[in-house]
Amino acid sequence: MSESAKVVSVEAIPLKIPFTHGGPSVSWAGSDWQALEIVLVRIQTDSGLVGWGEAFSYNCRRAVVAMIEDSAANVLVGKLVSERAQIIQELQVGMHLWGRYGISMFAISGIDIALWDLTAKAANQSLGQMLGGNKKKLTAYASLLKYRDPEVVAEQTADAIANGFGLIKLHESTVRPVKAARDVAGTEVPIMLDVNCTWSISEAKRLMQQLVDCNLYWLEEPVWPPENFFALSTLRAEYGIPIAAGENACTHWQFESMFDAKAVDIAQPSVTKVGGVTEFLEVEKAARERKVTIAPHSPYFGPGFLATAQLISAMDEDVPFERFYMVPEASLFGTAIDPVDGMLLVPQGPGLGLDPDPDVIFEYRVDS
Repeated sequence: MSESAKVVSVEAIPLKIPFTHGGPSVSWAGSDWQALEIVLVRIQTDSGLVGWGEAFSYNCRRAVVAMIEDSAANVLVGKLVSERAQIIQELQVGMHLWGRYGISMFAISGIDIALWDLTAKAANQSLGQMLGGNKKKLTAYASLLKYRDPEVVAEQTADAIANGFGLIKLHESTVRPVKAARDVAGTEVPIMLDVNCTWSISEAKRLMQQLVDCNLYWLEEPVWPPENFFALSTLRAEYGIPIAAGENACTHWQFESMFDAKAVDIAQPSVTKVGGVTEFLEVEKAARERKVTIAPHSPYFGPGFLATAQLISAMDEDVPFERFYMVPEASLFGTAIDPVDGMLLVPQGPGLGLDPDPDVIFEYRVDS
């Protein structure tokens, strides 16, 4: 692909892939969550090269597809891929009417990832290599779903450890499941707890006191709303448990506000939400300047998974990779995204490292 390669088509491809996870049904947004909803972004140039991205779309698939195809695609067609930064700026400005964050930024994230995929492919390097990285393996942690039942949490924690994971993340909002996991894991295995913004400040203070002896590696998004940075800063100062947040933040502007409030020890930009690779790199820069640790949010199985792996591979620090602890019925990338003994091999092909399997796309594609 030359510097003059132009975008000729932009397509949002919605998929729905069932999964199993070893526990009871997971309720989310008023219904059982039984399938991964993935929106792929496919951008083709006049040279025939194709770039792939992923826009966050769990339980919001139709809205994300509409935002990409009805609002963003017209901006891209005819543009040079080398104008990536200007394209993303134009999209952010032009689409802010529908919200600076949320659906608009999910769509922009998927587009941005695809443009970076094209750029790295043109350079015949993986994205990580193009960004100056050389890591070939990443430490992965098992990110368990929310089971609520202490016995199930204990079973899944033991299962993840038996499968080679040396770090475990829970998604729970009460104390007993966390203590059950700690009992199974012993004192050596780091445990993270993601509360998903469900506690009030008073609840957080009461429950954090009860969790002190669980020796949490980090406590993630403990209070509602997620942008209550003052509360996060207060909890961080009072209890000495490392605070992580950021999966719900979009653009480096929100992260910089978070950092300036001294709200977090660990920042968790999510490449399919934050604004893609472009904004992720800005967040990383801001975090490094303020000496905040980065640990990306990445419960994905599409190009967002690969983009996260590539970005971590270019970081100097030892950054853990989040692997959702579930088994999809089919994989867009085969077994390449399955950690072995708690380690993930970073794909080394051009761009994101791998292209999605067309047979899986064909079988699991759904109407938008």
